[in-house]
Formats: sequence, C-alpha cells, structure tokens
Amino acid sequence: MKSYFNRLLHSENSPKKWELAIWWAARTVLIATFVHALFFNRNEDHTKMALQVFGNLLGQFVWEILMISPKKSFLRHIPAYIQDIIAPALIGGSLFGAYLNFYYSAPVLDIIMHAVGGVACTLIGYEIITAMEKRDIERGDTRSSVSIIVFGAFCFSFVAGNIWELFEFTADQLNPSAPGDAQHWSYDLAVQAIEEAKKVGKTIDLPNFIPHRDPVRYGVIDTMEDMICNTVGGFIGWVILKIVPYHHREENKKVKELTKVK
Repeated sequence: MKSYFNRLLHSENSPKKWELAIWWAARTVLIATFVHALFFNRNEDHTKMALQVFGNLLGQFVWEILMISPKKSFLRHIPAYIQDIIAPALIGGSLFGAYLNFYYSAPVLDIIMHAVGGVACTLIGYEIITAMEKRDIERGDTRSSVSIIVFGAFCFSFVAGNIWELFEFTADQLNPSAPGDAQHWSYDLAVQAIEEAKKVGKTIDLPNFIPHRDPVRYGVIDTMEDMICNTVGGFIGWVILKIVPYHHREENKKVKELTKVK
C-alpha cells in the first residue's frame, strides 16, 4: 500500500498539487450531486439518476485505478493529466447535461461536448499508445513512426466515441416497455423542455441540428449526430497532434529534416 501511494504522489507521472485540487473539487461536486439525487430529489427516476451520478463519480478515479496495474503494464506509463481531461468532462455530462437537464434546455451543450470529447479522446489515445511504446522500449523494442502513433490516436478516438454511442442506443432498446434515456434524448422530454421555456419567455428548439420532426427516429438521428461530432473532434485532435506531437517533437523534427535533405 505504501508503494502504491508513493507511486501516486512521487512518480514521474504523478499529478501536481493544482491538479489534485481540481480533481477533488470535481469529486466533491459529484458527491454532493449524488447525495442530492438520492435523498432530496423526489422525481420518479431519482434512484436511477443517483446511480448515473455515482457511476460518473467512479470515473473521477480513473488514473488512480490505472496505477494499481502490474509494474510491467503500459498503464503505469500513462500520465496523471488524463484525469484533468476526464474530470471536467464528467462534470459537464453528469451534472450539467443529465442532472440539470441542459441536454434539453440548452441542446448545443451536447454537440459541443461530443466535439470536444473527440479531441480529448485523441489526446488520451495518444497517451495510451505512447505508454505502450515506452513499455516496449524498456523491453528493447524500437520506437514507432510518429505518423502511425498519431493515426492510432485518431482511431482510438473514433472507436471509443462510437462504442459509447452503440452502448447508449442499445441500452435504450433493452426494455421497450420502460425505455430509458441513456442517450439523454427523448422526444417527449424535449417537447416538455420547449413548453417550460415558453412559460418563462424563452425560445428553444428540438435539439437536433439535422432537421427532423419524426419522434420515432429522433433517437437514431441523435446518435448519428453524436457520431459525426465525435469524428469531427477526433479529426481536429489528429491535426493538432500532427502539428505538435508533444511526446515525439525530436523524432518529428528529424523526419522533417531528412525529408528536406532528400
């Protein structure tokens, strides 16, 4: 146990003090949200919402969980800053999006989160592949091409984002008699949000930016929009890493110099 805490606080990949402050601020917010959802929210689905918040709270400990892995695992090489990305993402999705209902009252949030999430997943994919490379170098293998690593990071983002969409869509189909709202998109709830906005003098529209008013297909349209935003974000992340592959600056520089010579 002592070695584990030393690894968390004193290793090469350990978080800085300001990072720990951000993590625990985010965790405190979700703990308070969980308590409120479980004991003070009297909506019919308050238990389901509390479980959703609790699941996101567990996600706030991803990096610490990864550090439990065996010494020879590539997970040990993943830096703490991935938790800097995960922490605000979970706050945005769990608290603002789902719990405070912004997915319906401010639908542009969903589009922004998926696009930014695509960029973030590309960075996380880059860290994962780089961690694998560090492990392999320790075993005596050679370094991989920067272009392959960056492309792999984009592929990770694409796969991660679309697996999540498949999960949400599938989860909402498992019980037709009592459909869930894993996608955080329901035609009835969206219409309800529009009516509530009208009461206070505000005007909002149905969330989809692809015009479509068939209630039966709105879940599918929402999933496709999210997949498009995920992919666009992943592509932007790919371009950023092609320009600034921060773990491989020297290698990228050498490649450019050799190209010039030829």
